[in-house]
Amino acid sequence: MELNLYEQNWLKKGGEFEENSVQLRRKLPRGTNHLPPELVLQSQKERLIEAVALCIHQKGYAATSVKDIIQQASVSRTTFYKLFTDKEACYFYCFKKLSSLHLRLLIQTYSDHQTDFRRAFEVSTFAFIQQLTVNKIYASAFFALAPYSTLSVVAELNVVKAHYVSLLVYWFSILPSQIIRPVLPQDVFKIVIEGIFSYIRQWIIQGQEQSTENVHHHVCYVIFSTLGLNDWAKQHLEKLI
Repeated sequence: MELNLYEQNWLKKGGEFEENSVQLRRKLPRGTNHLPPELVLQSQKERLIEAVALCIHQKGYAATSVKDIIQQASVSRTTFYKLFTDKEACYFYCFKKLSSLHLRLLIQTYSDHQTDFRRAFEVSTFAFIQQLTVNKIYASAFFALAPYSTLSVVAELNVVKAHYVSLLVYWFSILPSQIIRPVLPQDVFKIVIEGIFSYIRQWIIQGQEQSTENVHHHVCYVIFSTLGLNDWAKQHLEKLI
């Protein structure tokens, strides 16, 4: 899928979110070490990110303080403020990085299958949902709880959702002519994305009890049926009955 210049720039600025296969509250070796200062600072930054995720997952954004974060990360207050101006800046950084990863993943997965419009959509949508299960604490803190954090994050979240609306509109517009589909106003696509984000957010908050496969079938059914692609929607509904 070809992106316009604005979308390409947004992705470059977002970067890729750090891998998180390590345990929370990972520590540098005790005592004197000879690691480069920038490597030490990077390790401390990663610990802070893990700490803010765990604290907000457990307590919510409003109830989490800088003190909570630095205690969980085992770093000093000086180190925290060397890296971030405040709690809001730290959370905004994490949210934007995670959002960037999800968008990159969806676009890349789509590109790998773009010769088949339907399969590309389904596979990339599943990849997006599956990514949220990789680290459930991050999914909770930086996806599900994002709307309840700060005005700046909510504003950025609206930008993120606008990207998904644009991608959905573009995908719908390039479907082969033999696929019969209605002419739809822009607001329909906005409603679809808003609803899907809300549904996935509740799935995360409820502990991801439903399988990713079922969530994927629900998401595809709602999108396809709303866009008038009823035959495609029916096949997903049959998997749920």
